[in-house]
Amino acid sequence: MVKYVFIAFVLFFTFSCKKDNSAPINLGYHYFPINEGHFVVYDVVSIVHDDIVAVHDTNVYQIKEVIGETYVDLEGENFQKLYRYKRAYVTENWQIKDVWTIKLKGQTAEVVEENKRRIKMGFAISYEKQWDGNALNEDDTEECYYSKITEPFTVNNGDIIDSTAIVEHTNFVTFIDYTRRYEVYAANIGKIYSYIKDFTITNSDISNPIKGVEQYYSMIEYGEE
Repeated sequence: MVKYVFIAFVLFFTFSCKKDNSAPINLGYHYFPINEGHFVVYDVVSIVHDDIVAVHDTNVYQIKEVIGETYVDLEGENFQKLYRYKRAYVTENWQIKDVWTIKLKGQTAEVVEENKRRIKMGFAISYEKQWDGNALNEDDTEECYYSKITEPFTVNNGDIIDSTAIVEHTNFVTFIDYTRRYEVYAANIGKIYSYIKDFTITNSDISNPIKGVEQYYSMIEYGEE
């Protein structure tokens, strides 16, 4: 009996003292970089549909987003300015369009856009992670989740980005309505693609909207200033 107790003690001591070599949890913060001077340039296509007055207007331009300086808010938390510039053609100079703010905290990445705070990402990144993208504003609940994680994604200029995460924001269709919104984030780059369609339709036909908008952001360049 003493022999078996001694063996059990040795095994317990061995496993208790064994070094923990397990990999740290990948929270996914690198999909939402906040280093000052980091920028991303997008080709943007924006389309307005109004079949009643026979209008289907397409507007093509570029947006450049630059992460700015850090401040402290009333909650004692750090946030940063996000400077957004616009130009119609590559040969034109950038013109300031608006200034948003971003905040990266424990479990969320937040962006204040058009005076509304939205939760863009939830951490740690996993297929089980879900959150309300509108929890910090007065809009209807937006059930967000990750549909793909650490998978490659090809942007419109043909570049293949190795590690990306797709955030699903809205995927809703009825007989007369269709709304689809998602964003793609890349490791150490940030948002590289976004897709928005918000249509009034008939007979659940999303290919021929009566009224609505669609907009696409596609990353063409990124770097540090």
